[in-house]
Amino acid sequence: MIAIPAIDLIDGQVVRLLRGDFGKQTSYDRDPLAYAHHLFSAGLNYLHLVDLSGAKLGKLVHVGLLQSICDTTSLKVDFGGGVQSETDIQTILGTGASQVVVGSLCVKQPALVAKWIRKYGVEKFLLAIDTDGQSVKINGWQDGSGKTLTEVVAEFSAFNGITVLTTDIRRDGTGTGANTELYYQLVNDYPTVRWIASGGVESLSDLEKLREAGCYGCVIGKALLEGRISPEALVAFNERNDV
Repeated sequence: MIAIPAIDLIDGQVVRLLRGDFGKQTSYDRDPLAYAHHLFSAGLNYLHLVDLSGAKLGKLVHVGLLQSICDTTSLKVDFGGGVQSETDIQTILGTGASQVVVGSLCVKQPALVAKWIRKYGVEKFLLAIDTDGQSVKINGWQDGSGKTLTEVVAEFSAFNGITVLTTDIRRDGTGTGANTELYYQLVNDYPTVRWIASGGVESLSDLEKLREAGCYGCVIGKALLEGRISPEALVAFNERNDV
């Protein structure tokens, strides 16, 4: 399993939201480019870069920062937030990013997203399908979709090896531990999907539980920013798991 650090961005600031609520924002006194360099220098190879401004506005906002990170590190960066068109896909991949994160469009226009996957390759996409326990949330988690997680995943399960990031929004930013039961169920129901867990991860014990559940990866944000998990501990975890 891959431990993946996350940087969430609003207006150029590193932030975390509580349960996806833009009204409950914590800002961190970290330059995002310098923080990405810090993670890279520690020995981490992956980065989950989230353009929350883009997700809220429905357009790419922080592509310049993405370009700077790709130009100055060899991090494998997945980037999303505000992806609306094939031009956005080309823009993101053109920076050197490893994967495009597609969220709301997976729910609203699954046929279009499936077309892009067939054109550019399954390895170029990370589908962000996030739930509040009732339905999948869209538009930066601001709106309900009326669809369940399994309904949306079923649209893409024919793509063998597709990577899906699922956040339990109820736990995101809370530090209450990951919803391991959810991921056990998802891995069991859709074994050909590469599941990435997110939400509530607070300790290395959480990572071990998610590894045991069969997750392909796990995103760590707040616990890393606030020092409860160190970059070096994530490097050691990845090395133990031959990543």
